[in-house]
Amino acid sequence: MKTVTKWIPAATLAAVALLVPSVAFAADADPNMWRGYVGIGFGLAMGLAVVGGTLGQGMAASSAFQAISRNPAAAGKLNAPFFVGMALIESLVLFGWVMVFLVQNSVFAVGN
Repeated sequence: MKTVTKWIPAATLAAVALLVPSVAFAADADPNMWRGYVGIGFGLAMGLAVVGGTLGQGMAASSAFQAISRNPAAAGKLNAPFFVGMALIESLVLFGWVMVFLVQNSVFAVGN
């Protein structure tokens, strides 16, 4: 196992060097190459927002269903806070989605 972990930094560095064409092929960099990296960054940001919202909603639903299964009489009292919480979690994901598109449009408008 130690021999495998010894090669992880070298493999990571090699992968990064091969993924960046200007470094891998020693070519002149395209002045608009940064746009691709910005797009990748926005995609990762949106993906992380969706994953975070999904995990949050799953944990909230799990907790609510566990509470209802332990005390079915409290189901009526838990429904409203549960749905409000789900709406707030989903609004954070939608807010992240809107922010990604607003920042992306402003960055690409400046670059023209």
